[in-house]
Order: sequence, then C-alpha cells, then structure tokens
Amino acid sequence: MLVLVTATWSCKEKSTTETEDYIPQNAEASSDCNLTSVEFNTWFSAGVASENGSVNAANSVDFTHENNCDFYKWSEQMFLWITSQSDGQTVMESPMFYTISPLKYIGSDTIRDFIPHAPGTILRAFSDVNKTDDIESEEGQATNDALMDRHGNLVYYITFGNDVYAQFLTGVKNGALNGDTFPTTATERDEIVNYAKQFGVELADANALAIELKTSWVLASSLENAADFVKAEAIIPTYQKTDALWVITDEETVELAMVGMHIVGSASGHPEMIWATFEHQNNAPNAKYQYIDAEGNTVDVPADGDGSWIFNSDISDTPNVSHMKFSNDSIIAVPGYKVSPSNTLMEKPWGSSYDTQPNPEDLTPAAANTTVINLNNSITNLLPGNDVRKNYQFIGATWTNNGAAPNGKPYSPTNTEDGVSIGTSQLSNSTMETYFQFGPNYNNNSQCFLCHHSSPAGLKPIDLSHVFHYINPLSGESKSAEPETP
Repeated sequence: MLVLVTATWSCKEKSTTETEDYIPQNAEASSDCNLTSVEFNTWFSAGVASENGSVNAANSVDFTHENNCDFYKWSEQMFLWITSQSDGQTVMESPMFYTISPLKYIGSDTIRDFIPHAPGTILRAFSDVNKTDDIESEEGQATNDALMDRHGNLVYYITFGNDVYAQFLTGVKNGALNGDTFPTTATERDEIVNYAKQFGVELADANALAIELKTSWVLASSLENAADFVKAEAIIPTYQKTDALWVITDEETVELAMVGMHIVGSASGHPEMIWATFEHQNNAPNAKYQYIDAEGNTVDVPADGDGSWIFNSDISDTPNVSHMKFSNDSIIAVPGYKVSPSNTLMEKPWGSSYDTQPNPEDLTPAAANTTVINLNNSITNLLPGNDVRKNYQFIGATWTNNGAAPNGKPYSPTNTEDGVSIGTSQLSNSTMETYFQFGPNYNNNSQCFLCHHSSPAGLKPIDLSHVFHYINPLSGESKSAEPETP
C-alpha cells in the first residue's frame, strides 16, 4: 500500500557538493533505469569516468530501447558529450558544430546560414528575433518574450547544428541525398559520410546522426558561483536603455555561463527525433511535485521557497509573467511593466503534469518523476570530483510511440494514439519556454510537439524543425522561403 508523505527541501545557491538540496536523494531504485559504473565508464573516451573528462556521443545508429530510461540515457550521454571540454573549449564550440544564424531578410529571400567554428572564432549571442546582419544567434523564446536574470541582465540564446546535420541538409538541398526524414539508419549515415568526403570533410562522430541544439546563457560576471557553470566567450549587443525601451547601440565581448540546453536528435526508429532538455540547478524554484521514495511511499514535495535563484527573487510574486517583448532591434516593455526581470517558476519540474499519467509505461506522475530523479542522482554520483556538469539537471525527454509523425498532442489515458508525445510528455525549460508552461496540471499545449509538428502530421525535416527550411546549404546556395513562425 502506498502512503502519501510530505518532504521539504532547502533552497539556496548551491554548489557541486550541495546537489541533495535540489533533488531528492531517497527516490525508489528503479530496476528499469539502473545506470551502473561499468556502463557509465563506456561513455567516456578514455574508458573510465574522470572529472570533466571527455565523453563520446551516444550511438544513435545502434539505439535500441526497452523502456523510457533508454531514451533518458541517450539524452544524458549526449549532454555530457556536447559539454565535454578540450583546451578550454566545449564540443559545441568545436568544428564538429556550426552556429545557425538568425533569420536574415535579403530582398524577398528569408534565410539562415551555418557559421563554421574556425579556430579562434568567438561565438555571437543575441536576444532579438529579427536582427538582419550576420549575428550568430537565435531568437530568445518561441513567444518572442525576453528574459532577464534577477540582476537585470538579459538571457542570450545560441542555436547550433552538428556536422552531420549540416552535411545532411546540404546534400538534401543540393539534390544529392534523400530528405524525406532525418537520418536514422546506418545506410543513411554512410550516404552522409560519403557525401561529405567528396568535399574533403571527415565526420568524426557520424553515429551521433543529426543534432540540433538551442542554448541559453547569462553573464558569468553576474553569478556568485560562476565556477559551477559551463562557460564560453561570446560577443553580445549593448543597448541604450530607458525603462520602457532598449535599443541596440554596439557590442562587446564577455564571458557567458550556460543556464539551459535543448538537445534534439534523430536516432534509429525515431525520425521524429528525441527532444530533451537540461537546466542549471540554480535557475528557478520548482512547483510542487511527487515522487516515490525507497519505502514505496508517494512523497508530496511542496513548492520551493525563496532562495538565490537566478530567475526568481520573490517567490510570493505571481510567476511567469512577461515584462518585455522583442520588436526589430529593440526590447520593449509590456504595458504595465518596465524592461525588468520577472519571477520564474518551474511549473512541471520533471516534465510531467501533476494530475495525469504521463506515458504508457509510467502509471502515475510520481513514477515518471522518480525515473528521471534516479537517473539524475546516478549521473551526479558517478561523475568524479567537482565535475561542472554535476550542476546541470536533466528535466526529461519526449518522443512518439514507434517513431510516428507527431500530432501535436501529449499522451493521456484517453489520448493514446501513436502520434502523441510520450516519455516526459509535458516538457518545458524555464529559460526557453518561461511563459509557455501552462501550470502544473495536464494541458494539451504544454509539450514540444505542439510547435514542432505539421498538419497533416508528417516526418519531413521541415515538419519538425523551425530552422531547416531556411538554412543555406554549406555551398552557400540560397534558400528562399516565407518568414517562419515560432
């Protein structure tokens, strides 16, 4: 018999030694999500886990799954790979990835570009949706809202694609590769590898298949514990500021600290892609949620209180109310507010609603949360020393049953067709869907595939990706299109 108990957890600015203050440590052990040290060691390039050590990309070609946790492990390994560092540079900053530029309007053409990561290149990060010169960035949030940390510093966003994604897109747009779906098989991988070789390009991690990233960043100088973040040097805009309007005037080079990451990747059997998200544990307080403890009790965790959260300075304030929007090169205050920070709350802390079965495998939200919590604890415990990646929490991942074309709806006990999102089916990120979370309970709009699907449902890259249709191939051949929608 399950017993409902209540637990409270302290809230403060945490370091790598204080992860237990953020996430329960007594979650029920999950037999279907057991990450052993033996398996974890195989993720590392050296064959053994090491502090801040290099991790291999997950093998998406050989991806197999028996349960939800296989998708979650894929997500965790990809995150550790992407944030692995060599000579002070992460994999996402290396030549294996390209920055994807924002939309540019050139005459009647609406385009984006791949920006190669040549040695010595400094990333550009930006917060405006319609900047028209060659800025290496992406719009802030799908809702066109701007976000600030509690100190009044903007959040910046950068979108990336890996080399497999870039070569695939180029081959498709040049008529050399089949673009019916994102690559998922060894044959499709080999076709992309051989296409790249024609141009003297060797793909070092082709088994990763196609990867898109969206990342969110704050000024490292605004943080009391900047050493606990993945950081990168970047060029950001400067502004002429009034209470109601910020207008871009120039730019400067700063050190940024990463606060969030979306990872989207194709894998065997899943052309709809796996959609995963990660956050720094200091970002924002959690709303109430449940999990199952080691004694089999369902534990009711109340909402977090005040603390040194990056995006919340007053837990009593109404959360997730936008204070500002983008318009061209300006940030404009919403009526009734100044250009100022809002107070953010994670409304669905582990990607599941509070009140509804989230997927066919987990019968309750508490069971789904427990699986995600357990994997987070495993990663934290298995990463040696003060590995900076311990400070980032896996929130969840979503996909469709049997790789079906997504229909834009999340799973529920009365909504079970193959096109619904499953896994953590109500997934969002507090830095990228801040104002698009829809509360703690089940909501048809609260999930990734709401925006990343087509009608009728399809699996073409342009049905799933907001950027694919607009990106020029690596050859520089232009692609004209209508302006994209969030």
